[in-house]
Amino acid sequence: MGKIKAMILAAGFSSRMKTNKMLLPLGEMTIIENTLQGFLQSEVDGVAVVLGHDKEKIARVLTPYPVQFIENPRFSQGMSTSVQAGIEQLQGDQDLDGVMITPGDMPFIQAKTVDGIIKIFREFAYPIIIPLYQGRRGHPVFFAKELMPQLLAVSGDMGARGVIRSNPEKCFFLEVDDPGILIDMDAPEEYDKWRDSGLNPKDIKEIKDTFDIR
Repeated sequence: MGKIKAMILAAGFSSRMKTNKMLLPLGEMTIIENTLQGFLQSEVDGVAVVLGHDKEKIARVLTPYPVQFIENPRFSQGMSTSVQAGIEQLQGDQDLDGVMITPGDMPFIQAKTVDGIIKIFREFAYPIIIPLYQGRRGHPVFFAKELMPQLLAVSGDMGARGVIRSNPEKCFFLEVDDPGILIDMDAPEEYDKWRDSGLNPKDIKEIKDTFDIR
Protein backbone atom coordinates (compact mmCIF):
# COMPACT_ATOMS: atom_id res chain seq x y z
CA MET A 1 0.00 0.00 0.00
CA GLY A 2 1.48 3.33 -1.10
CA LYS A 3 1.56 6.65 0.68
CA ILE A 4 -1.01 9.42 0.71
CA LYS A 5 0.38 12.82 1.61
CA ALA A 6 -1.20 16.20 2.30
CA MET A 7 -0.08 19.42 0.66
CA ILE A 8 -1.00 22.71 2.33
CA LEU A 9 -0.70 25.85 0.20
CA ALA A 10 0.61 28.77 2.27
CA ALA A 11 2.61 30.86 -0.21
CA GLY A 12 0.24 33.70 -1.13
CA PHE A 13 0.12 37.40 -0.29
CA SER A 14 -3.23 37.32 1.59
CA SER A 15 -4.10 40.49 -0.34
CA ARG A 16 -7.74 40.67 0.83
CA MET A 17 -6.72 40.32 4.47
CA LYS A 18 -4.01 43.00 4.15
CA THR A 19 -1.79 40.98 6.48
CA ASN A 20 -0.55 37.40 6.30
CA LYS A 21 -3.61 35.43 7.31
CA MET A 22 -1.60 32.28 7.93
CA LEU A 23 -0.01 33.91 10.96
CA LEU A 24 -3.15 35.40 12.52
CA PRO A 25 -4.14 33.95 15.90
CA LEU A 26 -7.17 31.68 16.16
CA GLY A 27 -7.70 30.14 19.55
CA GLU A 28 -4.36 29.09 21.02
CA MET A 29 -2.62 28.75 17.63
CA THR A 30 -2.22 30.55 14.33
CA ILE A 31 -4.52 29.83 11.40
CA ILE A 32 -1.87 27.77 9.59
CA GLU A 33 -1.18 25.70 12.72
CA ASN A 34 -4.87 24.93 13.13
CA THR A 35 -5.10 23.89 9.48
CA LEU A 36 -2.09 21.65 9.98
CA GLN A 37 -3.64 19.94 13.01
CA GLY A 38 -6.45 18.46 10.93
CA PHE A 39 -3.84 16.53 8.94
CA LEU A 40 -1.32 15.70 11.67
CA GLN A 41 -4.12 14.07 13.66
CA SER A 42 -5.17 12.01 10.64
CA GLU A 43 -3.78 8.93 8.91
CA VAL A 44 -1.91 10.75 6.12
CA ASP A 45 1.66 9.63 5.48
CA GLY A 46 3.20 13.07 5.75
CA VAL A 47 2.38 16.75 5.32
CA ALA A 48 4.12 19.24 3.03
CA VAL A 49 3.64 23.01 3.31
CA VAL A 50 4.32 25.15 0.24
CA LEU A 51 5.85 28.49 1.21
CA GLY A 52 6.47 31.75 -0.61
CA HIS A 53 5.49 35.12 0.87
CA ASP A 54 6.79 35.46 4.46
CA LYS A 55 8.32 32.00 4.12
CA GLU A 56 10.74 32.50 7.02
CA LYS A 57 8.00 33.62 9.41
CA ILE A 58 5.69 30.73 8.57
CA ALA A 59 8.51 28.19 8.69
CA ARG A 60 9.49 29.48 12.13
CA VAL A 61 5.94 28.99 13.44
CA LEU A 62 5.78 25.47 11.98
CA THR A 63 9.28 24.35 12.97
CA PRO A 64 8.02 22.30 15.97
CA TYR A 65 5.85 20.17 13.70
CA PRO A 66 6.84 17.18 11.52
CA VAL A 67 6.27 18.85 8.16
CA GLN A 68 8.18 19.11 4.89
CA PHE A 69 8.73 22.64 3.60
CA ILE A 70 8.61 23.26 -0.14
CA GLU A 71 9.57 26.69 -1.45
CA ASN A 72 7.73 28.24 -4.38
CA PRO A 73 9.92 31.02 -5.81
CA ARG A 74 7.16 31.91 -8.32
CA PHE A 75 4.39 32.37 -5.74
CA SER A 76 3.58 35.88 -7.01
CA GLN A 77 2.33 34.32 -10.27
CA GLY A 78 -0.65 32.63 -8.65
CA MET A 79 -1.81 29.58 -6.73
CA SER A 80 -1.11 27.23 -9.62
CA THR A 81 2.63 27.77 -9.20
CA SER A 82 2.34 26.50 -5.61
CA VAL A 83 0.51 23.39 -6.80
CA GLN A 84 3.27 22.84 -9.36
CA ALA A 85 6.09 23.41 -6.86
CA GLY A 86 4.56 20.97 -4.40
CA ILE A 87 3.86 18.25 -6.96
CA GLU A 88 7.34 18.58 -8.45
CA GLN A 89 8.80 17.71 -5.06
CA LEU A 90 6.33 15.07 -3.93
CA GLN A 91 6.13 13.06 -7.15
CA GLY A 92 9.71 11.94 -6.63
CA ASP A 93 8.46 9.54 -3.94
CA GLN A 94 8.01 6.26 -5.81
CA ASP A 95 5.69 4.95 -3.08
CA LEU A 96 3.25 7.85 -3.40
CA ASP A 97 -0.33 6.93 -4.32
CA GLY A 98 -1.76 10.43 -4.21
CA VAL A 99 -1.92 13.87 -2.64
CA MET A 100 -4.59 15.85 -0.77
CA ILE A 101 -4.43 19.56 -1.53
CA THR A 102 -5.87 22.34 0.62
CA PRO A 103 -5.32 26.08 1.13
CA GLY A 104 -3.60 26.97 4.39
CA ASP A 105 -6.44 29.18 5.62
CA MET A 106 -8.91 26.36 6.39
CA PRO A 107 -8.40 25.79 10.13
CA PHE A 108 -11.66 23.91 10.78
CA ILE A 109 -11.04 20.83 8.62
CA GLN A 110 -11.50 17.75 10.78
CA ALA A 111 -9.10 14.79 10.88
CA LYS A 112 -12.05 12.42 10.45
CA THR A 113 -12.77 14.02 7.06
CA VAL A 114 -9.18 13.42 5.95
CA ASP A 115 -9.42 9.81 7.13
CA GLY A 116 -12.71 9.35 5.31
CA ILE A 117 -11.13 10.44 2.02
CA ILE A 118 -8.23 8.05 2.57
CA LYS A 119 -10.64 5.18 3.31
CA ILE A 120 -12.62 5.79 0.12
CA PHE A 121 -9.47 5.84 -2.00
CA ARG A 122 -8.12 2.67 -0.40
CA GLU A 123 -11.39 0.85 -1.06
CA PHE A 124 -12.34 2.15 -4.52
CA ALA A 125 -9.26 3.93 -6.00
CA TYR A 126 -11.16 6.94 -7.32
CA PRO A 127 -8.63 9.30 -9.02
CA ILE A 128 -10.27 12.46 -7.59
CA ILE A 129 -12.16 12.63 -4.30
CA ILE A 130 -13.95 15.84 -3.32
CA PRO A 131 -15.65 16.27 0.08
CA LEU A 132 -19.14 17.77 0.25
CA TYR A 133 -20.96 19.40 3.15
CA GLN A 134 -24.70 19.82 2.56
CA GLY A 135 -24.02 19.42 -1.14
CA ARG A 136 -21.29 22.06 -1.35
CA ARG A 137 -17.77 21.21 -2.46
CA GLY A 138 -14.85 21.85 -0.13
CA HIS A 139 -11.28 20.91 0.76
CA PRO A 140 -9.07 18.93 0.91
CA VAL A 141 -9.30 17.46 -2.58
CA PHE A 142 -7.53 14.19 -3.29
CA PHE A 143 -5.68 13.53 -6.54
CA ALA A 144 -4.24 10.14 -7.42
CA LYS A 145 -0.70 9.92 -8.77
CA GLU A 146 -1.95 9.34 -12.31
CA LEU A 147 -3.15 12.98 -12.40
CA MET A 148 0.15 14.56 -11.35
CA PRO A 149 1.18 15.37 -14.94
CA GLN A 150 -2.03 17.38 -15.25
CA LEU A 151 -1.41 19.11 -11.91
CA LEU A 152 2.01 20.17 -13.19
CA ALA A 153 0.31 21.85 -16.15
CA VAL A 154 -2.17 24.05 -14.24
CA SER A 155 -2.01 27.81 -14.70
CA GLY A 156 -3.05 31.12 -13.13
CA ASP A 157 -5.09 31.28 -9.92
CA MET A 158 -7.20 28.25 -10.83
CA GLY A 159 -5.04 26.00 -8.68
CA ALA A 160 -6.15 22.42 -9.24
CA ARG A 161 -9.71 23.28 -10.29
CA GLY A 162 -8.82 22.96 -13.95
CA VAL A 163 -7.84 19.32 -13.43
CA ILE A 164 -11.20 18.64 -11.77
CA ARG A 165 -13.09 20.29 -14.64
CA SER A 166 -11.11 18.30 -17.20
CA ASN A 167 -11.85 14.97 -15.51
CA PRO A 168 -15.50 14.93 -14.39
CA GLU A 169 -15.77 11.19 -14.97
CA LYS A 170 -12.94 10.55 -12.50
CA CYS A 171 -14.49 12.48 -9.60
CA PHE A 172 -16.12 10.96 -6.54
CA PHE A 173 -18.04 13.26 -4.19
CA LEU A 174 -17.92 12.25 -0.54
CA GLU A 175 -20.60 13.70 1.74
CA VAL A 176 -19.05 14.51 5.14
CA ASP A 177 -20.39 15.86 8.42
CA ASP A 178 -17.82 18.64 8.51
CA PRO A 179 -18.60 22.31 7.68
CA GLY A 180 -14.90 22.98 8.15
CA ILE A 181 -14.32 21.88 4.55
CA LEU A 182 -16.03 25.13 3.46
CA ILE A 183 -14.73 27.65 5.98
CA ASP A 184 -11.78 29.75 4.87
CA MET A 185 -10.31 33.04 6.06
CA ASP A 186 -10.03 35.16 2.92
CA ALA A 187 -11.46 38.42 4.24
CA PRO A 188 -11.21 40.34 7.54
CA GLU A 189 -14.91 39.91 8.29
CA GLU A 190 -14.62 36.13 7.98
CA TYR A 191 -11.64 36.04 10.29
CA ASP A 192 -13.29 38.39 12.80
CA LYS A 193 -16.41 36.23 12.96
CA TRP A 194 -14.57 33.03 13.80
CA ARG A 195 -11.95 34.64 16.03
CA ASP A 196 -14.61 36.43 18.08
CA SER A 197 -16.71 33.26 18.35
CA GLY A 198 -14.15 31.84 20.77
CA LEU A 199 -14.65 28.36 19.31
CA ASN A 200 -12.12 25.59 19.55
CA PRO A 201 -11.32 25.09 15.83
CA LYS A 202 -11.81 21.33 16.22
CA ASP A 203 -15.11 21.42 18.13
CA ILE A 204 -17.30 20.22 15.31
CA LYS A 205 -20.65 20.57 17.11
CA GLU A 206 -20.14 24.25 17.95
CA ILE A 207 -18.74 24.96 14.50
CA LYS A 208 -21.80 23.35 12.89
CA ASP A 209 -24.16 25.38 15.07
CA THR A 210 -22.37 28.61 14.16
CA PHE A 211 -21.91 27.79 10.49
CA ASP A 212 -25.47 26.66 9.85
CA ILE A 213 -27.12 29.83 11.11
CA ARG A 214 -24.99 32.38 9.31
